Amino acid sequence: MRDFLTQGGWLLIPALALGIVNWIAVARTQKRVEYIVKPGTLILVIIAAWLLKRGAADGRLASFFVLGLCFSLAGDVFLMLPGEQFFIPGLLSFFVAHVCYIIGLNPTLPPPGAVVVLIIVAALGAWLYARIAAGLRRQGQLAMRMPVAAYATILSLMLFSAWATWFRPAWPTVARFTVSLGATLFFASDSMLAWNKFVTPSPVLRVLVMVTYHLAQFALAATIALV
Repeated sequence: MRDFLTQGGWLLIPALALGIVNWIAVARTQKRVEYIVKPGTLILVIIAAWLLKRGAADGRLASFFVLGLCFSLAGDVFLMLPGEQFFIPGLLSFFVAHVCYIIGLNPTLPPPGAVVVLIIVAALGAWLYARIAAGLRRQGQLAMRMPVAAYATILSLMLFSAWATWFRPAWPTVARFTVSLGATLFFASDSMLAWNKFVTPSPVLRVLVMVTYHLAQFALAATIALV
């Protein structure tokens, strides 16, 4: 634990503090505060991940995770800007971020035993997309169906890739737990974001989206030092 903190993990503590400020700002609809603390939180996480990368046993995973965090920061900026024209660039930024996480988690093809996880994740993703697609139809946003379907697919593959680490013998248990937790929270965050935007808007969901999102990124960044 001491090595984790001295190598850069300590930056996740002020990042968490900024994250909490952001959660409160979202709950109170304080946009000016959000514009500072939302990207500020990810910037600290990226710096922490970069520092942890220097001592990482798996440099390949670390590099792609840092890249994924950088694209996530771009997505954060796009999605917090006013105007629907920024939603697609934000979606694309997070799409690339998930591609980076997937590449980092799969130095080889997933083990055959992980097919059970793939079936479960695929079923969950299909159910979620069906509900969101229905919301898109109600809103008359039929053009969004393909982008949302593509994003739901890559998000599900990221979740599967993380849980597939339980079938990779080289992964330590703590790293498996951390990356699975991070991916699950990320999946939950993006699912709630889509639900709030396209199915049933809720101020509670807006806060939960950010809480789960930040905790997900903290967990993924910490994984760099644990593999």
